[in-house]
Amino acid sequence: MNVLLTGATGFLGEYLLCELLLRGHSVWALYRNESRRRGTCEFLQSLGLPRRGDRLEWINCGLFDLDARWEELSEPRTGLGEVDNVLHCAASTRLFLDSSGDPLKTNIQGARMLVRLLDKRALKLHLISTAYVCGRVVGKTVREENHPRGDFVTVYEESKWEAEQLLFGKATLLRPSVIVGHSETGRCTSFTGWYMLFKAAHLLDRLLGDNPDANRWNLEVDLPAAPHSAINIIPVDYVAGAAVAILENPENHNGIFHLTHPAPPDNQWIMQYISERFKLGGIRLAGSQNRAPVARGSVNQLVWSQIKPVLVHFSNNPLFERGNTDRAVADIKVPTISRELVARLLDYATAADWQA
Repeated sequence: MNVLLTGATGFLGEYLLCELLLRGHSVWALYRNESRRRGTCEFLQSLGLPRRGDRLEWINCGLFDLDARWEELSEPRTGLGEVDNVLHCAASTRLFLDSSGDPLKTNIQGARMLVRLLDKRALKLHLISTAYVCGRVVGKTVREENHPRGDFVTVYEESKWEAEQLLFGKATLLRPSVIVGHSETGRCTSFTGWYMLFKAAHLLDRLLGDNPDANRWNLEVDLPAAPHSAINIIPVDYVAGAAVAILENPENHNGIFHLTHPAPPDNQWIMQYISERFKLGGIRLAGSQNRAPVARGSVNQLVWSQIKPVLVHFSNNPLFERGNTDRAVADIKVPTISRELVARLLDYATAADWQA
């Protein structure tokens, strides 16, 4: 394939770029930030992949300008006219609206730009979306289908749903769940989402270690989360490998695919691991219907200051159908979420001191 990849210097984008090159495809990689591009080039070099060359061309262009600048960018030095597939990975992953209008601005305007581009060019489009475009779902399995507007937990989910509506029937919709680091190396460049719970626990461990009055094994904190609800995490290498394999078969184009874990860990399993790794006790899972209590006492307030920002990640835990994905990439094994894998992910994160 000849693939234009947007978001090539992002966390998932880097692995998609690697996978495309490893599987022999030619890539035109869109970027804006030169420092980020150099970092991605260093990552490619560490894997023995070309930083640029016959099969990799870098294109400095803002996402919103791509359709307007296509002719200008299609000079012989870029060969952009050879592109037949667009893999759109560029996105704002902010959970809630900021002063610039993101994530709505980037995710919806980016989709509108792609609609304009498709009106002018015969291209096959593939969108990296999210499995959580379903909105809040309790105790049900989410199908690989187009969803009506849901009760969204975050603005990010809503922005991705809006993008899907603009592109439904015109693009392959690739829906990963919560992406974490590489299953074999633990490498990650974005310690948000699922990582925030562990980051909070790690900081609590440090802070309570300096507090002789703290009873770290009896924190008496009730989280408004159901013990056996799933946290659907999926390693980045699986997402990248499955996504590119799906694109390689034209029969999959314009379909919907859940790049999710078929056997994710539940909240209780995660909390047990946190308790043992960080030597913290008394953080109880009180059920998703319970409201967060008011923190009283200095230690309790300290606990809540770290945990409260991550409660959003407990509030939406659907199960995901994978029928389309299993048929398309049956030969790609999903890494097991084991204690060893979680330890590898957290060892990398703590060694990096949670800095990208």
